[in-house]
Amino acid sequence: MPTTDWIPVAALTLSILLMFRVMTLSRRVKDLQSQLDRIDNRSGMGGSMFKPNMETPTPLYVQNMEFAPDLERRLHLLLAEGKKIQAIKVLREARNLSLKDAKDYVDHMDQGR
Repeated sequence: MPTTDWIPVAALTLSILLMFRVMTLSRRVKDLQSQLDRIDNRSGMGGSMFKPNMETPTPLYVQNMEFAPDLERRLHLLLAEGKKIQAIKVLREARNLSLKDAKDYVDHMDQGR
């Protein structure tokens, strides 16, 4: 057989081997997923670490606003102007907070108005 005939045969053989490898890995992923589901169910978490409707308390470093009355006043002004996103941004930069913490705090402020 000439060399040009071996190239398609080698490519086909390699494709078949790769296909079997993908199928094996896919089966392994499914096995691992079922093991994780069993562990979650056994630990009483119900399949998820976070409950979607659970309200998390505001961290203490966000609650303590006494030392920055200017910041609180600025946030209230931004909320009064309807600039909630800007208020979140200002709080994040001033306190070096995560987006979630800053949003939760601003949401809490907005509800308390």
